[in-house]
Amino acid sequence: MANWTGGAINSGYTVVNGSLSGSANSKVACWLEYKVISQSITNNTSTIRVYAYLATVTGTKYWTYWNNHTGDTRGMFKIYAGGSLVYEREKRGFATSNVPTRTDFTTQYETAYSSAENKKYITVLTDNASTRSAAYGDFTVAHNSDGTKQFTLSFSGNFSIASTYGTASGSITVTLPTIPRSTTPTVGSLTMGSAGTISLSPASSSFTHTLRYLVGNASGTIVTKTSSTSVSWTPPISLASQVPNATTAVGTLYCDTYNGTTLIGTKSVGLSLAVPSSVVPTLTYTMQEGVSGLAAKIGAYVQSKSKLKVTITPSGAYGSTIASVTTTVNDATYTSTSFTTAELNGSGTKTMKIVVKDSRGRTATTNVSYSVLAYSAPSLSGVSVYRCNSSGAASHTGTYVAVTLTGAVTALNNRNDVAFKVGYKRKTATDYTVTTLSTSGYSVSSTRFIVGGSLSNQYAYDIRVEAKDYFSSTYAYGDISTANTIMSIRNNGLGLAIGKISEKNLFEVGWDAEFAEDVEFKGDVTFSDLSWLRDLIYPVGSIRMTTSTTGATTFMGGIWVLWGAGRVPIGVNSQDTDFSAAEKTGGAKTVTLATGNLPSHSHTLSSGTVTVASGGAHTHTASKGSYKVGSGSGSTYKYFTNGGSTEPQTIASSGSHSHTATLSGSTGTAGSGTAVNKLPPYITCYMYKRTA
Repeated sequence: MANWTGGAINSGYTVVNGSLSGSANSKVACWLEYKVISQSITNNTSTIRVYAYLATVTGTKYWTYWNNHTGDTRGMFKIYAGGSLVYEREKRGFATSNVPTRTDFTTQYETAYSSAENKKYITVLTDNASTRSAAYGDFTVAHNSDGTKQFTLSFSGNFSIASTYGTASGSITVTLPTIPRSTTPTVGSLTMGSAGTISLSPASSSFTHTLRYLVGNASGTIVTKTSSTSVSWTPPISLASQVPNATTAVGTLYCDTYNGTTLIGTKSVGLSLAVPSSVVPTLTYTMQEGVSGLAAKIGAYVQSKSKLKVTITPSGAYGSTIASVTTTVNDATYTSTSFTTAELNGSGTKTMKIVVKDSRGRTATTNVSYSVLAYSAPSLSGVSVYRCNSSGAASHTGTYVAVTLTGAVTALNNRNDVAFKVGYKRKTATDYTVTTLSTSGYSVSSTRFIVGGSLSNQYAYDIRVEAKDYFSSTYAYGDISTANTIMSIRNNGLGLAIGKISEKNLFEVGWDAEFAEDVEFKGDVTFSDLSWLRDLIYPVGSIRMTTSTTGATTFMGGIWVLWGAGRVPIGVNSQDTDFSAAEKTGGAKTVTLATGNLPSHSHTLSSGTVTVASGGAHTHTASKGSYKVGSGSGSTYKYFTNGGSTEPQTIASSGSHSHTATLSGSTGTAGSGTAVNKLPPYITCYMYKRTA
């Protein structure tokens, strides 16, 4: 059968040619034209309009006709969509004659079949209507639930007159435009616990939507069958439990689209939910006196005496775990959750800083203020002693000793112990006879006390003055000589003394002595009091290093406190603010490098893409030959001639040009951010500072 090639009679329609049996099939065409004229988003359907025609299409004329006879099958015509009848011609009859064009023809609506000869005639087969303008058929096709649809459009007709005409048939597979169905939601980045907006743009205003979410193992329904196109949603802050090691949760937002009670379909998009900055680890702590009995006695922390006993209980937030606990207190840093500090080395209001870090990298900082009472060891100064009588008058034959002293004990809110004492013993004795002085308050100033009554003038005595508090005692020493005499020989004849009574089997001098010549000692020299040597070598403020703690706090009769625990001493440098004064502290054992601390280096791109931009439009010119347009009506093809030459031809350059390449991808990661240990080779010892 011949095909209609003149283009659709109706603008915008698609032509479906059929086949015709009989000897006229090479001249006559039967064809269908169809077009989707509307779609219903609400009903998920398409309406299609069809026209059907019969006409001579080749040669000059093929004249035949058959009038419309009721009950005759000649001229019967049917159209099917997906196998279902959608149009059936009610009338009969047809005619063909001269070859028409899409703009020059007549039909049975203008010319009767019997008068069609020599006319450019087209028989309209969809002619159930009374007018040519209405001569078409419409039918509706239901789409699949996802809005797609493909079906077979077919037709059949009976034109069997004599042997020239037979039956006609044709078909085509039609793919209809997809009807929008399920709504894809639009949502930006959201923060848990804060309201955000989900936008919906449904294909039909009658659609409703149910919004659901899935984040990790947690799921929920946001809204059910809403007709709103803007939905406010506050993601539950409990969703942070799904990402214990991250600050952003990734999930899925589902949108179920309904038409009435019918689920049309479901679309999903990614969700990005930020864990709010308020989700941080928490902690509780206890801080108490670490020295037994001190809290009950003083009721406060005491400089150089108290220790802090600290216990920290950290907790993660919404599933996070604790990565580290760092506490800075008393010029030291601790990383355990339970510790006891060294003796508190300052006074006044102090701060303990606790930093808790969790598996999300979030931190919480707690600053704890505490007060420390200033404390100094008992002090003595201006101590002098002399032998006297009971009234205090100096007498080398008296049996009393006069002691003048200035002393002080730190009150510590008037809860410290205080006592000033004088002890005396013969030079050869071991134990002192001690008298507690009658004082009031926590200090005495240049006060004289008369002690004794039984100090024989035949013997010299060691005198010890003591200032005592709850923690320790401070001593000052002196002595008184025997009664004055120019020379004394001991009664056993084995001792000689000048300026005093002989008491020992040796040579004694009771007066100050001055030797005009050198003095050589053949044996040991023993000193009854070494405080002068201590003060010479280790004045108050001196630092002493040792590997033993035995007797360290009372070394050589001084008061010493542990100093510089875990720190390295550095010389004072007045030109450097970090080291400009004594006992400034700073520095850290480790450091985490920032990008600016790294040496210059490069990375290798491990994966990525390169996009090369267009260099701009340009042309090339043939160096030889010429272009020609092919012959024939409506010809559009071109070909290149080379003037009969068999040599290869070249295309000339259009000039240099450039392209821009855009590189994207990842270089991969390196490093872990682990802190760098800055410690040099070291060896430890105890360092003590003399405070009194």
